[in-house]
Amino acid sequence: MGAEYRFLDEWRLPVDVERVYDLISRPLEYPRWWGRVFVAAEGDGGEAAPGKKVTVKARGFLPYHIRFSLTCLETDRPYRIHSKLDGDFEGTGTWLLQADEAGTHVQLDWRPSVNKAGVKQLSPVLRPLFRANHNWTMRRGEESALRVLDGASG
Repeated sequence: MGAEYRFLDEWRLPVDVERVYDLISRPLEYPRWWGRVFVAAEGDGGEAAPGKKVTVKARGFLPYHIRFSLTCLETDRPYRIHSKLDGDFEGTGTWLLQADEAGTHVQLDWRPSVNKAGVKQLSPVLRPLFRANHNWTMRRGEESALRVLDGASG
């Protein structure tokens, strides 16, 4: 068993929930807009749908890469995408989107068990640093989503 984590991340995006869903439901395109984190992706294109799988290579500010696959298990457009993680991460990730007066409230419930050699063994000691690394990646994602969605509306 790997080192288990749970992250509950939130973004506030001042755009329509459908546009946000269109962006985050296509993990094959993550390197295009979230490139500081997702450096490569291969697999099934288009919108998330049960059975579709994308394998990604990702990084944070720490000097290592993580490789894992996202296999879509369930969707409820435009409110939910639930995926299984395999590879250096195993577990689940669920995007939850809710329209509100300010645009879209986005929540990612990320529950990885880390299997990557080194990271797994160092988790008991370096857990706060690994959490900071995850938080850095999510801030880059929110900044990038705001930039690309703002550019698409202008």
